[in-house]
Amino acid sequence: MLRAFFRGGVAQWLLPMVIILILWGSQVVAEVKEGHQTFSFRLLLSEKKCQMAIWLADEQGVFVDTVYVTRKVAKKGLGNRRGGLDDKRGGARLSALPVWAYSRGVDYGNDNFYPPKNKPLPDAITSATPKAGEFVWEWKPKKALKPSKYFYYIEVNKSFDKNEHHNYSWYRGQPSVVWRGSIQVGNQISKSEAKIIGHGHVAGKDGKINPDLSTLTTSLRLIEKVEAVCRPLTALPR
Repeated sequence: MLRAFFRGGVAQWLLPMVIILILWGSQVVAEVKEGHQTFSFRLLLSEKKCQMAIWLADEQGVFVDTVYVTRKVAKKGLGNRRGGLDDKRGGARLSALPVWAYSRGVDYGNDNFYPPKNKPLPDAITSATPKAGEFVWEWKPKKALKPSKYFYYIEVNKSFDKNEHHNYSWYRGQPSVVWRGSIQVGNQISKSEAKIIGHGHVAGKDGKINPDLSTLTTSLRLIEKVEAVCRPLTALPR
C-alpha cells in the first residue's frame, strides 16, 4: 500500500513540480542572457550647487533615455515656472540645461521642455544637487539596450558663474557646458572618458550645441573629469 502511494500520489505530485522547476530554471537563464546592462558614471566636480543632467543617445544621435538630472530641475520645476527667464520672483530658468531638455523632446506647453513641479520625473533618475568632489551614479535602462555604440552626454550649469563675456542678469552668466563620450554596449565591459564638445544657448531658446568655447572660462572647470563604464549583467567587475 505504501509502495502504491509513492508510485501514485507522490509521483503525481512530484512530476508537475519537476516540470515547473525546469521551466523556471530555463527562464532564469534567459533572463541572465537577456538582462539589462549596468552603467556607472563617475564625475569629478570642482564646484557645488551645479545643475546637471546625464543622458544617452544612439549612434545616430537620437535620444534614448535620461540617466540622471538634479532634483531642482527634475522635481522642483526650476525650468518651468510662471515667471520670466530673469524674474527674481521664481522665474523659469530656461538656460539651466537646455540641450538635455530639448533632446528629451517632451513639450509641456508654450514650447517649454522642462518638467513642471506637478509632473516630476521619477526618483530613480534624480538626487539632490551633488557636492564638490567625486560623484558616482549607477543606472540600469528600463529595457535591455541592443548591442551597439552609444553616446552619453553630460550637461552642467551653475548660476552666478559670470565673466566678462557672459553677464545677462542677476543670476545668469556663462551658458551650460556639454560633455560627450561614446561607449560600446555588448557582452564585454566597456569603459571610456568624455570630453567637452560645446555649450548650450545662453537663454535656453533651443537645444543646439555651440562648439565655440572661446568666451567660456570658469564654466569649463565645473567638471574636471567624466568616466563611464558599461557592464553586461553577467560580467564580473574588474
